[in-house]
Amino acid sequence: MKKLILSPIVLALACTSLNVTASTEIQPRVLNGSEISKINNNLLPWQAAMVMQSEFDFSTRSGCGAVVISDTWAVTAAHCIIPAMTDILIAGTHHIPNANGDAANIDGKYKFNIIRKIVHPNFDLSISANDDIALLQVDRSMMEVAKPIKVATADEQHLANQAFDNTWTPSAFSKANLIASGWGASQPYFTQPDELMVVKLAGIPINSCKPTYSLDANSHFVCADSNNPDIKKDVCRGDSGGPLVWQNPNHASDSDFGLRVIGVTSNGPYCEPKNAGMPQAQYNGLYTELASYYPWIELKTGLDLAAVPASSFDADPFIAIPDTKPAAKKNTGSSGGGSIPLTALAALAGLAILRRKK
Repeated sequence: MKKLILSPIVLALACTSLNVTASTEIQPRVLNGSEISKINNNLLPWQAAMVMQSEFDFSTRSGCGAVVISDTWAVTAAHCIIPAMTDILIAGTHHIPNANGDAANIDGKYKFNIIRKIVHPNFDLSISANDDIALLQVDRSMMEVAKPIKVATADEQHLANQAFDNTWTPSAFSKANLIASGWGASQPYFTQPDELMVVKLAGIPINSCKPTYSLDANSHFVCADSNNPDIKKDVCRGDSGGPLVWQNPNHASDSDFGLRVIGVTSNGPYCEPKNAGMPQAQYNGLYTELASYYPWIELKTGLDLAAVPASSFDADPFIAIPDTKPAAKKNTGSSGGGSIPLTALAALAGLAILRRKK
C-alpha cells in the first residue's frame, strides 16, 4: 500500500540508503548541523552507532545511533532492533566509512560485538511509538576509546522541563539547551556522512509540542526543534537511537560539565520537506525520555546508574558548538514569507510517491 512520507508515525531510522524493508516504515530524522571534526574530535565521546547491512549488495553503514551509559552498555531506540541491523556497535570515533559502504571494516578498537539486545516489553510499533527504547550490551569494555554519559534522573528531567517552559518561544530565538548528534542523512543531498554531525536544539514544553505522532497518557517523550525560527534544524534519516543531551546547570563545573543524556531519537518529520519549508512537514521531533525508564534500565542492566562514575570530558559542547543568532532583518516593505521553486516541490512530491509501507 502506498504511503505518503508525512505519516502519523514517522520514525527516525535510516533504511532508505540501504534499501532495507521493515515491518513498519521507519524514518529517522542531522539537519543544518555541524561536523564534529571541525570542532573537536573528542567532543561527544558517548556517541555510538549500530551497523546495518544491505540485503542487496551487503554494504554496511551506520543504521542507528546509540549512547554509551557504562563500560559495556548502551541505549538506543527499540525500532532500531530489526533483522537488517548487525551485531556490531561502533563507539569512540567520529568517523565511520559510510560513503563507501564499509562501516563494518572500521578499525577493530572501535568495533564491539553486541551480545544482548533488550527491547522494552511494551514496545509495539503496530500500536504506537511509545516505549521506544532498547538496551545493548557489548562483549568488552568500551572505555579504551569511549566515555559514558550519565542518564538524567527524574529530578533532573523535571529541572529540564522547567527550563523548557521558561525559554521556549516558537516565533523567536530560543535558548539552545539540547544537543542531538548522529551519522544520519544531512543536507543538501540527504546522504549519510562519514563524519559525525551535531546540532543544537531547543527543548519544547510537551503541551506546546507539535509532533507527527499523537501522544497519550503512556507517552514518555522529550520534544525538541530548532531554536532559531529562521533555520530548520533537526536530526534525520539514520539518527534514530542517538543521544539527546542536556546540561544540568547545578553541575556545570563538574568534570562532566553536568552533561546528561535525557533522550534517544525516536520519531518526527522527514527532513527533506521540512527543510524545503513545506507546511505539512513543520512538526517537532520526539525523543524517548530516559528518566521515565531509569528503573527499567537499572533492572535490566544490573547497573546502579547513580553510582556510575562521572566521566571527565575534554570540553563543554554547549560552548564549543556554534549557534548563530538571527541577523536583524531589513525592512523591505514586503510582508511576504519565503518560498521554494516549483521544481523543488515537484521533486519532493516524487519522493513521497516512492515511499511505501509494506
